[in-house]
Amino acid sequence: MQLLMRFSDASGAWSTIADPDRRVFMMKWLFVCFFLFGHLYDEDSKTRQFLLKGYAWKEVELLKILFSLSRQPIMKRAWFRKPFYYLFAHFLGTRGIVCMAATLDETFEFIDDLTNEYKIAVGPCRCRVGNRNCNHEIMTDIVIRSTAKIWYEDLFPNDYRIITKDEAKEICRRSRSDGMIQCIDRHMYFHKSENFFVVCNCCRESCVPIIAYRIFKDEPYTFLPSRSVVKVDSTRCKACGKCVAACPFAERELKAGRGFVTVHNCQGCGLCVDVCPEGINSMVPRPA
Repeated sequence: MQLLMRFSDASGAWSTIADPDRRVFMMKWLFVCFFLFGHLYDEDSKTRQFLLKGYAWKEVELLKILFSLSRQPIMKRAWFRKPFYYLFAHFLGTRGIVCMAATLDETFEFIDDLTNEYKIAVGPCRCRVGNRNCNHEIMTDIVIRSTAKIWYEDLFPNDYRIITKDEAKEICRRSRSDGMIQCIDRHMYFHKSENFFVVCNCCRESCVPIIAYRIFKDEPYTFLPSRSVVKVDSTRCKACGKCVAACPFAERELKAGRGFVTVHNCQGCGLCVDVCPEGINSMVPRPA
């Protein structure tokens, strides 16, 4: 019997497979694929940890390439930028290594809630190692949870050292006072999976995900929704522009003829709250 493949109707396509052995074979492969696909997103998945180890091994080289590409004039051309995003950057940024900005208080809360089952370690920021585009403190890469040992034990024992939760919070506090923000990153994100593996202290000059956000946000590339967003009391705004200059995501704007700042798609880092001399910014829960 002729095998007819009707891709527009999955059930119809299945019904046209006449060979029972072929159906059994396909059933087995579908089961394996679904098992592996689901297993990739488990916190303790050996498959996921193997993939993350491979990423960590070549992370600096990859970030160096992406940073170099971000500085090329061709990235301003939509005919190149859009295909590049959808063919490569989209999966990496929305499934592979997925970022979420957090306020300093939210970061402290997250660190305090980490289980004591696993160790915490700190090492050199992978973005700054790769591109050397800023003068910020470099020992700010805080690896956490079950995959932390990939960095401090398996691959880079000379670069990473074990720290306490209080030490981790102090690193974040110093980074925030130096104009950096905190991002809590997940690996192999799918359906709200919580495979957190690092707390990054990021700046607008060197952080490759933040640079990618500014380049690809019209495609659109977004971070995971943060817990909080900013609320602005525009009646007290003096239009000094300090928050516009500080926002690493370029989501604040001073329009000509208007005496207050406009916020577009707030990512919830809270840096604008820290730098505003008038105290007009406050963080509120993100609307559902």
